[in-house]
Amino acid sequence: MDDDESKGKDRDKMSRFNDLLDLSSTGQTGGGWMKLQSELTWKPPLDVVETDREIVVLVDIAGINGKDINVVTDGETLRISGIRKNIGPPGEKQFHNLEIQVGPFERVVTLPVPVDRAAVSARYTDGLLTIRVRKVDRRGGEHRIEID
Repeated sequence: MDDDESKGKDRDKMSRFNDLLDLSSTGQTGGGWMKLQSELTWKPPLDVVETDREIVVLVDIAGINGKDINVVTDGETLRISGIRKNIGPPGEKQFHNLEIQVGPFERVVTLPVPVDRAAVSARYTDGLLTIRVRKVDRRGGEHRIEID
């Protein structure tokens, strides 16, 4: 790879990085070219735990206002999405280490058992989102229906 090719790749990386920073603070990119959503999202770590009565999903997403988090379920999957805005200090800066991801995030979790989509609660405390979804009672047996 020659120097011109290397510089071009570095410019492309820097352009994508700048677009992500723009997106994290304004919701729009300044680069003028469309990106796939998968290129723009990051995936926060999560745990899925099943108890006797419910599925509990724990998502590690510090530095976000709870009102900026969306949780949606169709009864089979759970989609968690939102945006972490630029959390660094304002103004001109030089990064020496850059590990905290900013911009939009999304996780889609396939729930391991049928759940009651009307019985979902979510709480965001100290950077941890806890989602509780009640399992549907699928015990065997018949249920007699009274006829009026």
